[in-house]
Amino acid sequence: MGNDSKPSSFTPSLKLEHADARGEIYSIELPDGEELMLLHSKAGIFRGGHSHSCDEVVVLLSGEMRYHKRFGHRDVTPLMQGGDVAHNYAGEVHMGEFLTDSWVVEYKLGTHKGGWTQSNYEPMRERVRASAS
Repeated sequence: MGNDSKPSSFTPSLKLEHADARGEIYSIELPDGEELMLLHSKAGIFRGGHSHSCDEVVVLLSGEMRYHKRFGHRDVTPLMQGGDVAHNYAGEVHMGEFLTDSWVVEYKLGTHKGGWTQSNYEPMRERVRASAS
């Protein structure tokens, strides 16, 4: 593993954190207390509508989504397809609109599980809540 402080025989643990009509969210624990989140999102739903106190990398493993992001007072909506990667800076508002059933990995950079905060952005959260019902 390259880092002497990590066990050489570490096996990540996968835990189902939440499941509903939108899909599932899993956590993957890493040996140093960090975690990845694995999300399965069904077509037609929205997830997110918030920002984090740390940088985050998002990898769309499969599927297709519009990634709504807010840079200051400017909104952008790039289309992401399986294999695409996005970087969210701390404080940057983001929301995924899933066009097809999709799998996503999220990794909070430079922090451990529970070592970051989330702030909702209500104009986007309204769309997330509406897609959950």
